[in-house]
Amino acid sequence: MNFVETVVQQGQNVLNSMKDLKKAAKVKGEKRGAFIERFTANQHSFNVYTYADEVIKNSKEVSVFKEKLDLLNQEFDHARFDFEGEVNVVKVNSLYDEVLHAYNDMVTALGYEKDAVNLKKFK
Repeated sequence: MNFVETVVQQGQNVLNSMKDLKKAAKVKGEKRGAFIERFTANQHSFNVYTYADEVIKNSKEVSVFKEKLDLLNQEFDHARFDFEGEVNVVKVNSLYDEVLHAYNDMVTALGYEKDAVNLKKFK
């Protein structure tokens, strides 16, 4: 597996944890906290990989994907410190779609369009 494949695979891991987090957005308590933690860890790993390669680091599509992930992650800030904290589920759903589009743009730009997600099925 080459380095770009590793980045794409880690991007898929982020999406999978994001999908679970989206489903748990309206659920309060420690269960949602575990999903937040898993998503944050996967996002962090993805970010670390992107700094290891200059082409990936300088890719506009990778940057947009990371920005969209950051916006989604910020929606859970309140719940991160207060298990009963409110999360704007409507905003999460909107950002979720934006992240999926950004992911598809990123993998296409990196030459891995075969790894793009089906937007209708990934909901």
